[in-house]
This record gives sequence, structure tokens and C-alpha cells, in this order.
Amino acid sequence: MGLLYQDPSMSHEEATRFLASNVEVNVTVALVSIGLNEQDRTWAQNTCLKYLASETESIAASAITALGHIARRHGDLDTKMVLPALESVKCKFPSLEGVVTDTLDDIDAFT
Repeated sequence: MGLLYQDPSMSHEEATRFLASNVEVNVTVALVSIGLNEQDRTWAQNTCLKYLASETESIAASAITALGHIARRHGDLDTKMVLPALESVKCKFPSLEGVVTDTLDDIDAFT
């Protein structure tokens, strides 16, 4: 079985449509695209924070990773909002501790 590569690039409008679908795979793909491509840092950050509260682990994981990408690309995050949210999701999904740690490293290095 081979790996399937999907280009994570999508427009703001397409990402918004994918998020609105509430389909797990669409939401995760949209979050990755937002982290890698969205120009509006505040909107991207707030969208990721919203999806950190998801009951679906893969969605929360994608939101965590996207926050790291936002920190790297924009050099700024509202850490007063982001850091407690990351701590909360780590408690909710202990298996995501490594992903949270990676994102915290990105935040520390790039903001």
C-alpha cells in the first residue's frame, strides 16, 4: 500500500466550506491548510482554538499542529489564549502530548 499525498493548499473560502461540512477528514485537511497558508493570523489562530475543543482527537491534533505552523509562519500568537488551550487539550487527549510539545517548541522558537 502506497502513501497518498494531498496538497494542503486551499483558499480561505474553500477552507471555510470544508470546516462547515463537519466531516472529520474535511475539517482536518482544512486545519492543515489554514496553518500552512492562511494570511489572516488572527482568524487562523481563533479557528484553531475553536477546533482544539473538538471531541474528535484527529481534529484536535490537526488544530494543534496548525497552531505550530501559524507560529512559524507569522512569528506571533496570542500565547495568553493559546497556551492554556494547549494545556487543556493535552489533559483531554493525553495521547496528543507529543504533538502539543512539538507545537510548544514551535511557539517558543518562532514567537
